[in-house]
Amino acid sequence: MIRHSAVALTALLAALLLWAPLPFAGVVSWADTSLEIVAFGALALAMAAIDRPADLRHVAIPAAALAGMALLGALQALSWSPRLVSLLSPAHGRLYREAAALQGEVELAGAPELARLPADPTGAPAVAQGSAAAQQPPAAARLTVAPAATASASLAWAAAASSLLAGAAAGRRRLRRRWLGGAVLLGAIAQVFLGARAANAGERTLWGVEVPIAASRLRGTFFNPNHLAMYLEIALALSFAWGWWALRRARLETTYERRALAIIPPVLVWLTLFSGLAFTASRGGLVAALAGILAQGALLATARRRWAPAFLGAAAAVAGVAAAVAMGLQAGPARALATQVFDVSLQARREAWGATLGLWRMFPLTGSGLGTFRDAFPMVQPARLDGTWWHAHSAPLELLATAGPAGAVLALAGMAGLAVRLFVVLRRGRRTEDRAAGLAVLGALIAVTVHECFDFGLTLPANALTLATMAGAACSVRLAASPVAGGQANGAGKAGPARQALELEQVRTGRHRGGERKQRP
Repeated sequence: MIRHSAVALTALLAALLLWAPLPFAGVVSWADTSLEIVAFGALALAMAAIDRPADLRHVAIPAAALAGMALLGALQALSWSPRLVSLLSPAHGRLYREAAALQGEVELAGAPELARLPADPTGAPAVAQGSAAAQQPPAAARLTVAPAATASASLAWAAAASSLLAGAAAGRRRLRRRWLGGAVLLGAIAQVFLGARAANAGERTLWGVEVPIAASRLRGTFFNPNHLAMYLEIALALSFAWGWWALRRARLETTYERRALAIIPPVLVWLTLFSGLAFTASRGGLVAALAGILAQGALLATARRRWAPAFLGAAAAVAGVAAAVAMGLQAGPARALATQVFDVSLQARREAWGATLGLWRMFPLTGSGLGTFRDAFPMVQPARLDGTWWHAHSAPLELLATAGPAGAVLALAGMAGLAVRLFVVLRRGRRTEDRAAGLAVLGALIAVTVHECFDFGLTLPANALTLATMAGAACSVRLAASPVAGGQANGAGKAGPARQALELEQVRTGRHRGGERKQRP
């Protein structure tokens, strides 16, 4: 039963990863709801697929952080005592009193005969029993300016926690991790080709809906090319780790043909994805992708205690930029190089960031409410910032303004717990493929973190659920007894304990190759 549940769970998560970016990246309400239902269904299957809940202990901290954010949003959306709301958040208390007073004025305007009734000792008019105005419920005191938006955001955080746990349950076997990673790479390649077809045809619609972004920018099935760039960043990190694993495997092959067959596929996939990211013309996406690639090289050098992997990351970054520049002036590097200090969009974002800090100062302890930035920002929006701002274009600032210090602490704790576990996987994974899983998600996490400082791509369900699922799968990797580091040996000159955890693909050669003795575990 457990085995069949695990297979069904893997199939469901692979379908989720393939489906997530297609319906407008889940940004419309019906698509968001469908993805959340699948995520909660995957969690139910995950509970049936594991032997005991302790199997998910490796993702306990990030899962608790995501669940804590969902609970925080639920608490903000609940109705509380007006006195308690005023104590915790004077601004929310003031909004409640204004809403209650406005509701009273509207009721009296709708029933003028109430004004002629005798007043009670408190000065309020006596309300006739059974009148429609008297039956109107009073305004609810809440710790959010938009309860419906906060409830929706709470469900989104809960869906991310479910995806993380489901990914951890499915990722305990490397074959299932391959299926999940393959689904992400296949979905990303499909986005590149769909976007290229639409860009070449000059289409300005997406699934029949008009899109305001320039048709020349690659957007796939995303409304905003910047958000597609974040999705491709996650896939790029996976393909880089795949390439590193393939390179190590190729060293064991005896013919050049077999070595080429091992290395060429990940290289082609990586170049395709980087080219697609470049043609999104996302400046933040390009910077974040390069940061992720360089970080992956540095992480490999740190974990393996050798400098060669760091040069591999730097070489990949240079090759990607060179290829993107050669493709045309509309690619990301050209747009990034054309950016000036006084760029209009950058100036607007700086002003929005300052106003977002002002919004946090209005609600310093509780925040305005998860998912309420669009509703709360007009309170502090400068007159020179035109239009409706749905997000702050800085996820850390927006989270602080809407969730308060509690939300910021939960996010930092979850990120730290996830990063520590992934680095342990990179250091102590039993096989090269296992360590590549940690490398892939660490690179994706770094790239997404950099990009989120300038954008809001994780608010899209496709990006959030993809990252959460792959993070859970990578965290569930089983570890060796001690770190497997290149060239390590104990002081007596004999193989240290890490030598007992060498990869299954290694063979006995009786000599050193690349600082490591090839032998069976």
